[in-house]
Amino acid sequence: MLPDEEGKKLTGKQLLSVLDTVCKDGTTVASDDFSGYNILDKKTKKNYIHVSVNHSAGQYSAGNGIHTNGIEGFWSLVKREYVGTHHHYSVKYMQHYIDEMSFRQNNRSNPAVFDTLLRQAVLRKAA
Repeated sequence: MLPDEEGKKLTGKQLLSVLDTVCKDGTTVASDDFSGYNILDKKTKKNYIHVSVNHSAGQYSAGNGIHTNGIEGFWSLVKREYVGTHHHYSVKYMQHYIDEMSFRQNNRSNPAVFDTLLRQAVLRKAA
């Protein structure tokens, strides 16, 4: 469940607002059975494709490769970093911590990850 600016859980409408900001039209959203995601089953302006697994019923794969294992593994790593390294995330900088973990996760098999990081830092500064 995504927190809002104050660290509180988002409602379905708030969740939809976040998705509308960061997702393209027709994006497939895979979720668990949290009721806030039910809003994606209704007509939305970006026509999301919503697939879900029902963890409450013991379902962990909806078939055809649809599951939430990847994102659950990612959040597990974020939580482990929080407890083991940072011990606290301020709400003000939370997105920066998540961005860092996303970069690490997306580049975990990249043998030139340091070069990638430097290249992105230089390009960002130039922009």
